[in-house]
Amino acid sequence: MSTPFRIIILVITLLTFLPACSTPPLRIQSDVVPVGSLRVAQVAGIASREDILKADIYKSIIAVGIPDADLVDGSVVITRIYCCGGMTQELSSEYLNRTMLYVPKGLKVSLGDFVEVKVGRPPEHGDNGRINTVTRVVAKYGEKQESCWWDPRNDKLWLRVPYCEWMPKEGWIKQDGINPAWFKPGS
Repeated sequence: MSTPFRIIILVITLLTFLPACSTPPLRIQSDVVPVGSLRVAQVAGIASREDILKADIYKSIIAVGIPDADLVDGSVVITRIYCCGGMTQELSSEYLNRTMLYVPKGLKVSLGDFVEVKVGRPPEHGDNGRINTVTRVVAKYGEKQESCWWDPRNDKLWLRVPYCEWMPKEGWIKQDGINPAWFKPGS
């Protein structure tokens, strides 16, 4: 058996078992843009109170000072920061880079909405960190006039980022590289 053929067999074998060996963590205190900045994400799932209480993130939410009474159905959402596709769902950029966000009381979000997020950070120097928090809904799913979309507008690409037409005018910056994003630096 030739060496290139052996390498191909090894890669295929590893890719077959990789999803079973590791599920990426659902991040609520980190991101690929600077701490305290704003970014946009799309709501892909809405957690029930029961889901929140069972999840590892519950302790992080309580530790930063969110009262247990505020953790109701819909107060945590799963979002995607990249779109769309990949070799498999488990290896897609949207699945591997899912983030969790806290939704404060008074904000109503729905599946498919684009939301603005204030980026948190993990604990450091003995504090409890900050959690990724929704600040507002920037585009409701199904709006007639689309103000936010996946950019570039090419459905064949696997690594597209949320973009809203108002971003450049409001001081948002495009981050290129391995973790592309549009974000607005924190003040």
